[in-house]
Amino acid sequence: MLLACAGFLAVGQVLIGAIARPLPDLLVLGVTALLPLALAERIVRSPGAATAVCGAYLLPRATISLLAPAIPPPPLLLVPAIAFDLVLWLGMSHVIGLRELWPRRRDIWRKRPRPSSNRPLSHGRGLLAGGVFGLVLSLVEPGYQVFLGADAATWSGPLLWLAGALTTLTCGGLATLVSVQDTAS
Repeated sequence: MLLACAGFLAVGQVLIGAIARPLPDLLVLGVTALLPLALAERIVRSPGAATAVCGAYLLPRATISLLAPAIPPPPLLLVPAIAFDLVLWLGMSHVIGLRELWPRRRDIWRKRPRPSSNRPLSHGRGLLAGGVFGLVLSLVEPGYQVFLGADAATWSGPLLWLAGALTTLTCGGLATLVSVQDTAS
């Protein structure tokens, strides 16, 4: 299933082609990249599914662009995919559990049991994870495009801020499909 979603991601990236300007290309990139990742999370229901799909797409795509220099390199999707997975699956109990990595005095016993991590994903968590995906993508991709030789004036200014805001909002709304409850009986 993850490889099918990676193929879906590849088809979307081939359809949109190279990214030339912030608006509408950054928004289209965010939507076409997040849809297969959110679909993989929805079907597999496992932490790391979006990152796995992204890695399964990027490895052959980066190899092809290395072997054929005429094909541009793929967009930077791995960092936003990792951020999407982290926000979607990490709970407050996981963050609090990081305290136990450092040695300290343990004078008191834990009085309450730890909460279970087998909870359904909420709409708010899906909205936040999608928004973080769009935000990280809109922060990482412009610098990468300038690094690849794009005009720096095109990838800066108020148009980039507008494209980043629209990408963040659209990806946030799109990612709520991850948290849609099953309606089949």
